[in-house]
Amino acid sequence: TLITLCHYATSRDSRFFPAPDAFRPERWLRPGDTFGDIGDTPGHPFASLPFGLGPRSCVGRRLAELQLHMALAQV
Repeated sequence: TLITLCHYATSRDSRFFPAPDAFRPERWLRPGDTFGDIGDTPGHPFASLPFGLGPRSCVGRRLAELQLHMALAQV
């Protein structure tokens, strides 16, 4: 059985993301980080899956993460 979902819609569910359309990068901090209100983090571990999950997840995930690390290292 193939199950698909709209990531755009699930990422804007106000049950897991207060003020979902607001730009609030601190919401992604993990507990124990020093910035932001940790209460804003998604309450469900699968509330956001930008690269998918399982054997059919995005094959470019590692490349995207490496590019992000390289860009941050150059700052």
